[in-house]
Amino acid sequence: MPVADTELLFALNPRDYRHKQAMRLLKELSGLMVPDTAVLEFQAVLRARGRNPSQVKMALLALHEALTRSGVKEVKTLSLSLLALQSELEDRYGLSYFDSLIAASALALDRQVVSDDEAFDRVPNLKRIPLSSTK
Repeated sequence: MPVADTELLFALNPRDYRHKQAMRLLKELSGLMVPDTAVLEFQAVLRARGRNPSQVKMALLALHEALTRSGVKEVKTLSLSLLALQSELEDRYGLSYFDSLIAASALALDRQVVSDDEAFDRVPNLKRIPLSSTK
């Protein structure tokens, strides 16, 4: 049961150029999970792009609806030990804050992440399933 990187969440938007690939992955990957860390980055990116709280709320509710319709489970992973692991991954493998947070969530769950971000390849024992590999 792999976890979704934030880019998969953005690809659920029908206007995203990877939308068809994302929808196909939702059908092909049984047990796909969305960790709270990916949702947190999703929200932070929307705010950084200048979306106001009302727009962010609407995007989060639309995301929740899309995940629910597809049978994708949201999972809680944030804890003190996960944040300690995040710090270690960021330092040891040169990952960004959010990449290391999502990597920590993936390691805590299934050791697989759906992402085109090759930064995840630096983390031992973490398998990356490319979003763009779907046909």
